Amino acid sequence: MNKAFIFDMDGVLVDSESQWIGKDHEFHIGVFGKEIGEQIGNTTGISLKTIYEKACDLGTNVSYEEYVVKYNKLVTPIYAQAALTAGVQDLTNYLTSKMFLLGLVSATPRRWIQSVTDRLQISDKLGAVVSINDTLGLHSKPAPDGYLEALRILNADPAHSIVLEDSNLGIASGKAAGCYVIGYSGHLADGYEQTGADEYANTMDEVIDLVEKFDARLE
Repeated sequence: MNKAFIFDMDGVLVDSESQWIGKDHEFHIGVFGKEIGEQIGNTTGISLKTIYEKACDLGTNVSYEEYVVKYNKLVTPIYAQAALTAGVQDLTNYLTSKMFLLGLVSATPRRWIQSVTDRLQISDKLGAVVSINDTLGLHSKPAPDGYLEALRILNADPAHSIVLEDSNLGIASGKAAGCYVIGYSGHLADGYEQTGADEYANTMDEVIDLVEKFDARLE
């Protein structure tokens, strides 16, 4: 079987979450009303469908279509302007030189994943792109579903594969899929404490160093 390196997107490839913090709370109050919006809570790493399902459980009458239209209007400038993570192209070049197959798993809808990978100019390097939101039957992180699907597409052995995540939900998801997980801390919000990863890195150069050590243990 193959070995894979699988990226999360928000907070890893692009610093979008720093622009989203605070806006998600206001957004959900604006869409669902104060009572339901207050109960939605932190949405980091959670798909739109899962957020909407929670709102439905809380009694919203807003349609999913209306929710998505308003979400897209809010995030269009975020994904167009959010800073791309330095060193991603160097990392992907290193990984492909070491025969890792590349994938991406995100709760974000596919159209926004494509916008970021196109900006990074890595779309053609990704052998598996999984939008948990847009794929029927996949549960949101911390369930392992998204990473298991990417591993399946890449025909990769989880014991020989690496996940790069920032959120604790994502870290738990990668671990549940059986992968070695690096917690990326380069874009974390102040006060956010990562837990559960095998190693942690603040830059893509540090990620390369950890991959090199991991790969050496496979030989």
